[in-house]
Amino acid sequence: MTNPVPAHPATVAFPTLRFPLTVCVVAYGNNVALSRRFLTSLYDTTDSRLFTLRAGLNEVEAATQNLFEEYAARHRNISLFVEPRNRFKCPLMGRLLNSPPVATKWLVWCDDDIHFTRKDWLPRLAAAIESRPEVAQWGSHYRIRQPAAGLREWIETANWYQGLPLPLSRDERGREVLDFVFATGSFWAIRTAALRHLQWPDPRLVQAKEDFLLGEALRQNGFARADFHYGIKVNDAPRRNAAAPEHGD
Repeated sequence: MTNPVPAHPATVAFPTLRFPLTVCVVAYGNNVALSRRFLTSLYDTTDSRLFTLRAGLNEVEAATQNLFEEYAARHRNISLFVEPRNRFKCPLMGRLLNSPPVATKWLVWCDDDIHFTRKDWLPRLAAAIESRPEVAQWGSHYRIRQPAAGLREWIETANWYQGLPLPLSRDERGREVLDFVFATGSFWAIRTAALRHLQWPDPRLVQAKEDFLLGEALRQNGFARADFHYGIKVNDAPRRNAAAPEHGD
């Protein structure tokens, strides 16, 4: 009779998280240096027994795909979702989250322009989750004001809209704007059940605005959010594919 493999200490110290968690990342285009930095920092700082990685390769150069394939062969905890033509961020996010559906209790979303700077970022995140079980999403929070015209109607016709008053105000020119507080789309950690409840991503989304709209969807449905940015460098590259449509009608 073989002896059972002892549990990783983190699974005992942080039972609420229920390791492993799922990490998702989307890489795009000719940006192999960003992908190398992301992968190097993730595997240098994080025990691979504590996560599985779903990587969406969105019209990437051969060097980027080769890099992910090398890491997949070496670590055996990576699933690749390859799109030869640009599918755009949000539709590919939908594929990563739902094909098949993520089965872990928690999920970490990353853009390829982030990297991890401290070896204890995941234990610190796990400790935050343990200390505040009511929080559904953790991330680096920002505030943004967006013109209300068009966007207000877009939100009010969403499946996740629950009728809460929208955060409307006026800008310095008297125009109606929406004032959002949200976790930047470059990095966030979320209870998978919250994503399922929202049926996220909204199928009308294409490339941008998904971060503050996710924040509003969570607010509409009563999911608590909190700030977390320890050991993570976000938004550390210029926006790529800036000409892409932001969302559909």
